[in-house]
Amino acid sequence: MSAAEWRELAHVTAQLILAILLSSLIGWERERRGRPAGIRTHVLLCLGATLMMILSRSFGYPISDPSRIAAQIVSGIGFIGAGTILRQGSIVRGLTTAASLWAVVAIGMTVGMGELRYYLIALIATLLCYGVLVGLRIPEEAIHRASAVPTLWVTIEANAGMEAVFGVLARHGCEMQAFRQEFPEVPGTRVFALQVSSLRETSPDRVLHDLLQLPEVRAAHWEI
Repeated sequence: MSAAEWRELAHVTAQLILAILLSSLIGWERERRGRPAGIRTHVLLCLGATLMMILSRSFGYPISDPSRIAAQIVSGIGFIGAGTILRQGSIVRGLTTAASLWAVVAIGMTVGMGELRYYLIALIATLLCYGVLVGLRIPEEAIHRASAVPTLWVTIEANAGMEAVFGVLARHGCEMQAFRQEFPEVPGTRVFALQVSSLRETSPDRVLHDLLQLPEVRAAHWEI
C-alpha cells in the first residue's frame, strides 16, 4: 500500500478506537445497573455505526448518497432497541437502555464523519449522555417515590368476597385506582393487589390493623 493508504488506514483505526472508548463509558453505566444491554452491546452498535458511516463517505457523492446509509442506521437501531424493552404488568422496563443504544449509535455516526470537530462533538455528547444517566437518576427516583401509588396486597379466603375489604378502605377515606387478582401461593385463598391513593388522610398501619380484624382476611401488607 502507498503512504496515503497507510495514513487513511491509521485514521480509520483511530476512529474505531475512539468509538469503542466513548461507547464503553455509556455501556459500563448500563452494565453496572444490571440492564439487559451492557458494554459489549453498546460498543458493537457504536462500532458498527462508525464503520458504516466511514464506508458511506468512502463511496463518494455523486456515485452514491452517504445520507441514505445514515438514514438506514437510524431506522434500523429501532429494532434492536425494542428488544431491550420489557413489560411486566403495568411496569415498562428498558426504555432508558433503548434510548442509550440509540444515543451511542448517533455518537458512532458522528465519529464516522472523520473530522476533528465531529470527534469533539461525539466526546461532548458522550459526557452529556453519561451525565444524564448518572446525574438525573437520583432526582428521577425521588420524583418516582413521591408520585408512586402504594399497592395493598390482600389475601382472603377463596369463597369470600371483597365487600368487607372495600368497606374498610372507604371508612379510612382511601381511593382505589386499580384492582387485580393475582395467582395465590396458598391453596384455598385468593390474592388481590389494590393500588390505593389518599393515604395522607390515614395511617397505613391503621388500615392494615382493621383489615386483619376481618375474619375472611388471611394476610395483608403494603408495597410502596
